[in-house]
Amino acid sequence: MLQELLDIYLPLFSGLLFSYFYKPKENEVGLFAKIVLYVFLTPLLFTSTYSRLSGKHDLSVVNLSLLSSILVLVTFAIGRKLFKRKELILTSMYANAGYIPLGIAQNLWGNTGVASVGFYILGNNITSNILSPIYLANDRKESPLERLLKYPLTYAILLAVLFASLRLQIPEIVLEPISTLGNVASTVALVQLGVEVGSHLDFSLLDGIKTYFLRLVVAISITWLLIWLGLIGGIDSKVAIIESVMPSAVSCVVIARELGLDPKTTSGIVFVSTLISTFVFLPIALLFV
Repeated sequence: MLQELLDIYLPLFSGLLFSYFYKPKENEVGLFAKIVLYVFLTPLLFTSTYSRLSGKHDLSVVNLSLLSSILVLVTFAIGRKLFKRKELILTSMYANAGYIPLGIAQNLWGNTGVASVGFYILGNNITSNILSPIYLANDRKESPLERLLKYPLTYAILLAVLFASLRLQIPEIVLEPISTLGNVASTVALVQLGVEVGSHLDFSLLDGIKTYFLRLVVAISITWLLIWLGLIGGIDSKVAIIESVMPSAVSCVVIARELGLDPKTTSGIVFVSTLISTFVFLPIALLFV
């Protein structure tokens, strides 16, 4: 367990330190985020999903997409009742389904675990990206469809599903360099998370605690219910347990800017929830898996 935690903390705090000393500009942080998303995370999710589905067409993994989508809907509904500020609603429903879980899944369960994370991301991100522009926007720059069409991870997962379903064999000479990019994705993504959060260290501890514990209670309850019902099992259930204690997504900061919300409030909540998650609840979750 110590190794898995160090694999998270070292790149995360490397990014924080870099941000503290270098003080990157807003456009530099945004460029780094795009590089991580397009160059590293997208090929990782494509190769992992393709490898998992091309072998035995295990469609039970789709239940993870259903689970994460349900969690977004439930936390959104409760958040609208509890919180007046839209930044708190956004950060409670939109979880960090990728950056942190990807590294853990890759270390513990290889491509199978990464594919599970990918399907969890699919439900989490699609549902969040539909709800946030419709209900939370102060400045509607993009429609939900436009946001989804610009999100590369969705294409990566769906393209891999298509290739596997049609039994299209990708030559090893093509798959190998794509996998090479993906293999470093989780580490680079955690560095980027540290840089993003470190560039907006202005936070309310209470806001971070409120939003994180709303999601935590909802996610743990529903996740264990589906596991108990037998709808999620094996490595998928282990990934679901890890995902249930995840903090707010760093993507919330980008979304807050686009929707006319306060990015400083949003990044502060991301920072607080990330600390609570990784230092307190993630070690407990790792004991279960």
